[in-house]
Amino acid sequence: MKSQLISALTIFTILGLSQPAKAYNLEACAKDPMNAKPETINLLQPLDQKMVNCIPKLDSIASQWQSKANSISSAINVVKIGNQGENNIEKLEYNVTGNTVTLIAKVQAKHTWKETIPAVKTKVPVDKWRWVDVPYPDVRWHKKCKLGVCVKVPEYFTNHRKEKVPYTVMEIRTITPEKVVSTTASATCKYDYTFNLSTLEQKPIFNCGQGWTGNVKLDASAITKILNGEMPTLGSLITSINFTPPLFKDANRDTYNDVKNEIIASHAGSIVYFSSESFVNWASAENQGANVIAAILSGGGYGAELTRQIAERLTTELTFMSAFASQTAINLGVDQIISMMTGNSALNLGIYNVSVKVVNTPNVIQKCVVNGDCLPEIKSPRLGFAIIAKPIN
Repeated sequence: MKSQLISALTIFTILGLSQPAKAYNLEACAKDPMNAKPETINLLQPLDQKMVNCIPKLDSIASQWQSKANSISSAINVVKIGNQGENNIEKLEYNVTGNTVTLIAKVQAKHTWKETIPAVKTKVPVDKWRWVDVPYPDVRWHKKCKLGVCVKVPEYFTNHRKEKVPYTVMEIRTITPEKVVSTTASATCKYDYTFNLSTLEQKPIFNCGQGWTGNVKLDASAITKILNGEMPTLGSLITSINFTPPLFKDANRDTYNDVKNEIIASHAGSIVYFSSESFVNWASAENQGANVIAAILSGGGYGAELTRQIAERLTTELTFMSAFASQTAINLGVDQIISMMTGNSALNLGIYNVSVKVVNTPNVIQKCVVNGDCLPEIKSPRLGFAIIAKPIN
């Protein structure tokens, strides 16, 4: 920081900005008087020649600081954020009495993008009708005769008739259809810089409003460095992000398929069963604790409670292993899998040597500026396992 200050002092001294100046040259003003003596002068506008004559070094000050204003505009353009980001110099002003220059730059981060809002579907009851056989009591009459006397005798039985009856089923129906919406997020930051030409004191202030969800702190020294001839990067402007604001996107990815394919490919000639996604998601840092998962993956032991819970999950996992069982003619039990998993051992079963390999199948968490740089990846560990049946030669 001290070296930066020395650099700034050297630059401004070379430019002649450190020399104190009298507020007005009374002799020059008397020859060509101004209507009023301004306290401040806008250096972004052409100067009145009468002001140049009356105010010592005004033309030199204006030229040098207009050049600096152009430099800072060019530099900010390099680091603008978003597809509609804007920036400009709002104010470049010389205070004649105080012999100070004030520069105010506006940096607006703005990005517009389209989002697809998926359709909302849910199961709803739907009434339907079907024909069923409905039993009902009925009677038939038979004629019976005895000694020439005939009578009708009833015969009771159960008859059936077709009736249309209602029933209810649950069907998936679309509540709201899929739609594409346009979204804009923006934030405006102002860089307020004051430089005292007499004392060389500089006061940089960078203020960002809460124009987006989330708090993005920008480093005021980054733009101050521009005045000293340095070029800041996006990373030096953004110093902290507490959560994902709209101008940042999640670039998260799931490594499950990558790890699974890598394990299978590395054991060519063997029959491999890789743990299901439901098991991997269950055995995650979020559910079991990062320390527990990390300890196992680094070769540590299994706690009694976690071993019990894994055994419970494996009873469900066995239902996914039908293809492995049919290919190897091996029906593994939970105890066998637990033994190989926790003891790092192998079993000879039939014509195969069977072992269990525990692997990390992490979720990779990463945030990126939309159409821009990304922050470093964070790998959230998840416990996966592969059952490998290697033919015995």
